[in-house]
Amino acid sequence: MNGDIDETNNSSICSSSNNAITTSSSALRKQQQINRRRAFFHDDVLISNNKTNTIIENKIEQNILPITNTNEENSTIKTFKRKVVSFSTMPSEKKVADVNDCLRYMQEGSDLLKVRSYARQFRRLYKLNENLTAISWHPTVKKPSKATITIDSIKEVRLGKTTERLREYTQQYQNESLFSIIYINENNDYASVDLVASSADEADIWVTGLSCLIAGHGSPLTSADLEDRQQMRNRWLRDVFAVGLTSSASGEQMSHNEFPILSAKDSIDEDEAVRLLSDYGISEDNAKIRLQEIQTRKSEDVRGFFSTDELINVFKKLSTRPEIYHLLVRYSQNQDFLSIQDLTLFLEAEQGMSKITSEKCKKMIEEFEPSTEAKLLGHLGIDGFTNYLLSSECDIFNPNNRSICQDMDHPLNDYFIASSYHTFLLADQLKGPSSVDGFIHALMRGCRCLDLHCFDGPDGQPLVHNGTLTTRIPLHEVLEVINTYAFDKTNYPLILCMELQCCISQQERVAQLFIETFGEKLFLHNVMISTDKNMTSKNGQTLPSPNDLRGKIIIKSKKISSIISTEYGEITDDEDCYEDYKRRSKKESISNNKKYRKLSRAFSDLVCLLRSTPFEDFSNAFNEQQSDQVCTFSENAGLRLVTSDPDEFVNYNKHFISRITPGSWRVDSSNLNPQDFWNVGCQMVAMNYQTAGKFMDVYFGRFLRNGGCGYVLKPPYLRHNNAITTNSMASSSLSTNKFTPNSYSSNTPRILHIKIISAIHLPRPEQAELKANSVDPYIVVQVFGAPRDCDETRTKTIYHNCENPQFNEAFEFEITFPELALIRFVVLDDDSLDYDFIGQYTLPFECIQPGYRHVHLYTIGGDLIANAYLFVHIVINSKSLAVKPRRTLSRYRRSIIRRKLRVASFRPVSYKQVDDLFKSVVEPLETAFEYRHAVEHSLCELNERCGLPDISNVKQCVRKIASRLQNANLVGAVIIRNKSLLPMFEYSPTLPELSLQSVVALEEVVNRCRTLIDNGCIIHKKLYSVQTELCELSKDIPKLLETNGVRGKKFTKAIDNFSHNLALLHGQTDLLNKAKEDANVTIRQILEAAETTHILIQSNE
Repeated sequence: MNGDIDETNNSSICSSSNNAITTSSSALRKQQQINRRRAFFHDDVLISNNKTNTIIENKIEQNILPITNTNEENSTIKTFKRKVVSFSTMPSEKKVADVNDCLRYMQEGSDLLKVRSYARQFRRLYKLNENLTAISWHPTVKKPSKATITIDSIKEVRLGKTTERLREYTQQYQNESLFSIIYINENNDYASVDLVASSADEADIWVTGLSCLIAGHGSPLTSADLEDRQQMRNRWLRDVFAVGLTSSASGEQMSHNEFPILSAKDSIDEDEAVRLLSDYGISEDNAKIRLQEIQTRKSEDVRGFFSTDELINVFKKLSTRPEIYHLLVRYSQNQDFLSIQDLTLFLEAEQGMSKITSEKCKKMIEEFEPSTEAKLLGHLGIDGFTNYLLSSECDIFNPNNRSICQDMDHPLNDYFIASSYHTFLLADQLKGPSSVDGFIHALMRGCRCLDLHCFDGPDGQPLVHNGTLTTRIPLHEVLEVINTYAFDKTNYPLILCMELQCCISQQERVAQLFIETFGEKLFLHNVMISTDKNMTSKNGQTLPSPNDLRGKIIIKSKKISSIISTEYGEITDDEDCYEDYKRRSKKESISNNKKYRKLSRAFSDLVCLLRSTPFEDFSNAFNEQQSDQVCTFSENAGLRLVTSDPDEFVNYNKHFISRITPGSWRVDSSNLNPQDFWNVGCQMVAMNYQTAGKFMDVYFGRFLRNGGCGYVLKPPYLRHNNAITTNSMASSSLSTNKFTPNSYSSNTPRILHIKIISAIHLPRPEQAELKANSVDPYIVVQVFGAPRDCDETRTKTIYHNCENPQFNEAFEFEITFPELALIRFVVLDDDSLDYDFIGQYTLPFECIQPGYRHVHLYTIGGDLIANAYLFVHIVINSKSLAVKPRRTLSRYRRSIIRRKLRVASFRPVSYKQVDDLFKSVVEPLETAFEYRHAVEHSLCELNERCGLPDISNVKQCVRKIASRLQNANLVGAVIIRNKSLLPMFEYSPTLPELSLQSVVALEEVVNRCRTLIDNGCIIHKKLYSVQTELCELSKDIPKLLETNGVRGKKFTKAIDNFSHNLALLHGQTDLLNKAKEDANVTIRQILEAAETTHILIQSNE
């Protein structure tokens, strides 16, 4: 940790034999004081006063001895580490079970940093007085009476960088550790105290405690009021544990009214107490530890038995998760439960749901709330709220993608297809075992393309193996297993990549086995394949669709010519892999001696749809290759093409199916990175399913969507776009689809905000051998996708806590191509010496649900880890044009002007009519940019006026306005009327300042959205008409340029400029349409939130 004593200073106290500690207590106390002064606000240093015991942490320094790390999460070689001794202080656990715990912590005092400017930042001790009526701080130069804020003067408590001062002067601090107190000063003006806590936990405690205190509408809270908040939960727990007491007592039947009397007199033994606690989600180990702590404080005659009150306290301490309790209090109306209205606001404002009815909320309460009393009252307590957040409804994966949700009528080459390599192997490529279990495993994981290599076997029975020292499997056993499991997971087509190294007789036996085993499942229809790459009608599809091939097994292999009438034909003796073919072709050009082998007509007739063919180059492929021919590329050859000719590769994969295989050097069956090939549209990226690791996690994550059927539709810019191609590629100069790179730039970047809040029930690394007794978890968030989107970051390490570590760290990622991006959460152990992997989860970006979500963790082998979760907060929004400057307003305005000019940065095409058409849309495009910017700027201004973070949505802002009105007893002072689906505002200009500013800002958002919608329609008509005219002209662009005397390099440049301009115009038109849709959504959300908060009093349908 940053605050530890230098290891060089500790060398004198580190014994090489037993690391004995010889330092004096006075020196230790002095060093602790230095640590507190030096590193109070460092993430890895946590300081507390008189709350902790000094502990010895085993710190690790590197040694020169390497050991092999089999985990793909890190490098292959992991440095061996030896233990040394250092000292640090660790805080006592801030376990929050209710608001009383928060207030007690506040009364003990916290060291907080008061921010006034860059230079004026003061560390002070802040305390809540015993009467719960004021907070004060010291030391201070003010009079003691001036260094006080009364509770009744506090108007708001804001978490995060929600004031101008914190936004400007606290860039070095985590947003989660900042909070502001807005109050009325002695001059009756609004003022703020901006504070930095030592951790996000401490900030949450202060925000929760103060929010409860100021929610009394002017009347101070008493201890009785605080106790009342927990009474409903206490009654439920008394009923629960009283039932346990009856079973451990005489066993007599008792009425409900006798439970309180019994619980006051009787007690329960330890075994029964552990059983009861475990029945309600408490782990036995934690329950025993807590009960043992209670035992030590009892006298000998009463040990071994526990009262109901003791069990209730144990349950509260172990089951209440502070992060969830803080969230509940934030949305409740000064209670420890959510009412139906509170729950509705939470679901709509945080979870991204809309049109939530009271009936829906009542059903949720009935399902998740354990207390019968709470169900009858329509309340969701902390236990029910926790159950809801742990349920499938709050899973991070969008349930809509658990079933088929994509169009399955595109041709096969428009899909990513889950593919296996050497499916029969269970280990390495040289001498590992082969088994039919490999096929079962792949098929049950959604694989739709299997790989089989057949060789001659004894007694005329073909065998499946790798041609090396791997074991052999009879082909008939493999086919029987495939026939059994082929369509258990999904009924979409299964492709078998066959490699035959058999004699003619055994090839005929192979064909016979296929027909006998698969029967009608085998696809044996001859499909008319069109050679016209630009056919647009469904009848002219070059390949059938997955829907057309449901329940069919397709053989992919080499095929002899149909004009050969003999029982066999000759084919080139190669593996049709591009890398091997290119190497051999050089030798053959010298010797001109090609090798051939025989292929049976019986087997060749089974290859009806996908034919294997060698790849030479892109030019030859576009001229000669047919759409039913599949080329195989080795990993290295594919990467060379990705690097040298990405645009050509993208265009190639729009028309043909390509298959990528791992490099021949991967004899250990390690896996390639499939994302490199998905980025250019490769359909079949074959993986070693038998080898678990990072890239297999990414692979399975890709095929989680669309019901896990093994077929995922490629993004539009990686598919054959008939509308553009037919109209724009009339010449050979455009045949390579110059629109591809520019079509990428029309994508709207998305901003992914991920806050890692906590984890729960993390296991120890399952394969670790050199492992300490504790777990020191940290979380890595990885983004896989287009090269510009790839990113990785990690949280801090939480030491000695695997049950419920609190991270509270937020990260932000810019995703330019969301259709290609995948997000991976990895939990690792910082204390492990050899194997640090705990769990992971990978999913596509477009399958993420926003809001507060739990992430299920899986082992390295893909098995679910029971009860192990991450708790995260997800916000996804578009990249804003209205980011405010950090320095000067003039610089901000200049940046806006530069961005405005880029939206219409058309290049000259050297033909006047075309150039004039592009010039005619410059002004409309710039105007559209201004409208978009005005809407986004108004939304940013609304968040500021409401005192909310920048990532907040408009529903949260409406809820904040309603809360301000309610706290000021001004319910009804602001009215929003629905007139023809447009919000109309009615309010008094004499509203309190904060309320008035936020209402005016909300009205401005509505006005800006209406302006964008109304004027955007006019602009869109203009842009669309120009686009149509340009597309018509694109057919004759080469001829027009040649007529105009444009030739050579100028001709090529003009063609490139035309494609750039047309793609830019198309992209900006899409952005305008997206902005109009977002504006309509914003208006609809305002109306929905106003109705939920009872601000909307009239609705006209």
